[in-house]
Order: sequence, then C-alpha cells, then structure tokens
Amino acid sequence: MVKPKADKDKLKKVAVGCQGGGMHAAFEVGVLTEILKDIDEHNRFELVGLSGTSAGALCALMAWYGLAPKSGSPGSVVDAVDNLNDFWESFVASTGAETLLNSLTYGAFRVEETQIPVLGVSAPVPGLNPRDIIYKTVAAWLPSLGVRKQYFDLDHMLAEACPHFGSIKWPDVKTRLLIGASEVVNGFETVFDSDVNKGTQPKAVHYWRQRLPLTLSGVAASGTLPTFREAEHIKGDGHYWDGLYSQNPPVREFIAGPKQQEVPDELWIVRINPQQWPELPKTIGDIQDRQNELMGNLSLHKELDFILKVNDWHERYKREQFGKDHKPVTVRTIMMKEKTADELQYSSKFDRSRDFMRQLRAEGRAVARDWLDRWHKGKVGRYPEDAAYRNI
Repeated sequence: MVKPKADKDKLKKVAVGCQGGGMHAAFEVGVLTEILKDIDEHNRFELVGLSGTSAGALCALMAWYGLAPKSGSPGSVVDAVDNLNDFWESFVASTGAETLLNSLTYGAFRVEETQIPVLGVSAPVPGLNPRDIIYKTVAAWLPSLGVRKQYFDLDHMLAEACPHFGSIKWPDVKTRLLIGASEVVNGFETVFDSDVNKGTQPKAVHYWRQRLPLTLSGVAASGTLPTFREAEHIKGDGHYWDGLYSQNPPVREFIAGPKQQEVPDELWIVRINPQQWPELPKTIGDIQDRQNELMGNLSLHKELDFILKVNDWHERYKREQFGKDHKPVTVRTIMMKEKTADELQYSSKFDRSRDFMRQLRAEGRAVARDWLDRWHKGKVGRYPEDAAYRNI
C-alpha cells in the first residue's frame, strides 16, 4: 500500500525527549520503535527533534543516527528502528561471562536494597573506584574471561554502533539531537547539540550553561556514572559526568532558538522515573530509588514549567510582539503502566539481562501503540496532568 504524500507544512512538528534511568530505558526503546513505525506507516507528524540523557541519550542517539544522512546512506526510519533495537540487543548480557558479571553486579545492588538495618545503621555494599588500580586490573582481564569490550567500555561500544558518524552530511540532517551532560570541574550544565555541527547554532557558554557540538564522546559523557566510569574528558571542553544532575532530558533548546518555524508544536516526554509513589519510602532500597528518581524529575520539571509559562505569556500577549515572536508548545507525557513503575527498583536499573530488557521493551511498544492511536484521535492529555498516575 502506497502512503498518501503528506503536506509537511500541515504536519505537526514533534520533538521527543527520553529520560535517563539505566536499563529501565528499554521501555523507551519500545516507545521510540512505535513512534518511528508510526511515521513510516501513517506519516501523521514530523519528527523534528530527539533528546536524551544517560541511557535515554543512547536511545535518542541510535534512532537519530539511523535517520541521519551519511556517505553511502540517505538515512531512513527503517534504519533508525534497526539501529535502535540492534544496539540494545548487543548492550545486554550476551555471553556466559557477561551473564555471570551481570548477576554479580545486579545482585550486589539487590543485597544493598534488602539489608536490614542494625541499630538504625546499614553499611552499603563496597564499590570500586574506576580510577583505582584494582578496578583497572579487573577491566583489563574481562575480555580474556569472555566479556566483550563493548559490554564495559562505553566509548568502544558507541564507536562500533556508529561507525559512519564521521561521514554524516550535517547540512542535510533534518532531525535535531540534544544530549545532556554535567561538566564536573566548572559545574556547567551542558548540551551537545547537532545544530552546532550543522552550523545553525553557535558553540556557546552562557554563565553556567554551555552548548557544544554533538560527538560520540558527548554521548558517553551523558552516561558516565562516576561510580562506574572515570569522568569523560573532552579535550578543550572539560570533564563530564552523567546528565542526570542537570537536564533529564534537555528540552529548553528546542524552544529557545530565534526561528520560531523550527520550534516543535508538541514535545513528548518519555518518562521512566515516576513522578509519584504509592507511599512514603521507608526502606534503604526505596529511599535510594526515590532519591534517584527525584534528581531526574525535578530538573526536568523546571524546564517544562518554563515552557508552560511561555505558553501563558503567548496567550496574554499574542497581539503584541512577544506573541508574534513565540509560539505555544504542547507538552505531553508517555509513561509506563503504574504497576510496572511501582514494582521497578533502583537495582533493576543495572539489570542487563535479556529477558528484563525485552519485557520492558514490549511494554513500551504496547503503551506507545495505544497512546499514538489515541493521540491521533485527540484523546490524550497534556502536561502536567498527564504526568501523574493519580489525582493529587
């Protein structure tokens, strides 16, 4: 069946933001898969932007890389779907040694979560410092034990997953990519922006924020948890940790540009950190889980709430110059089923087993398929109400 040719000027422009959250991002793999397939099969909207932080950055990058035109390949939705899913299939524990290593790592976090406090004190499971000789010695031995280098070396994994990154035809790139990271020494909130590579946005530093060109090192920086990796050093631009501390994911840059015709009509946030909990966290594991979720959510809400404020100003001043210079952006949320969100724990963010990944990916596809069908009929909500599982 041949799809009718859509008038791009009439299609809604949509940007999709992917939160970070370790292996819980497998849910986002399913969601992005359905979003991309909807574009291919129905052509009901135009995907003008992707953004992500940490594991969400890996999802956004893989989809974007498949869409990006490169030497020898024009890029396509099919490439994006294949890249995204193939990458996550290779990201999980595949060999016997990786399965054992995953069981030990995930098991250590589970032990910490289930420890019973003695006299109100519970010692955490000892960790390894990625700068120590012990850590480096263990890492050096892993390949000889049957652990693939891409399993534990993020830079190597990204280079293998994006072999033609250097041949991207930047002037022809249609979808913008934003990757969030945190510069450690100077404390800069950092966005690696494909528009800088394209030449439509300058490299810039604004007080404690900076915008840099998109690189694979920038994506690695976004996923650098200091307990697992040394800070990602980008020559001339600093040392980086995970973007969870600053933007999860970055969205402000989508609406801050001078050309309003490039601003998306809608921003869809794929949320894997639940906004609400069923009750007050009391156990060590629950407290740790909730702390991690709050870090990621509260930084995001500051940006989303600013978008809502701009929408209010646009409505108030729509007949004045401000209203002419800015357009309203509808923010929407796509999130896990409430039962799934309640049952997942901080430790499961480190569970790289194939079954767990496929379970979350399947839920992401099912949720997104239903959500997209309802969106097309005008039957989905909008932020902030749709970010809640229950009424406040």
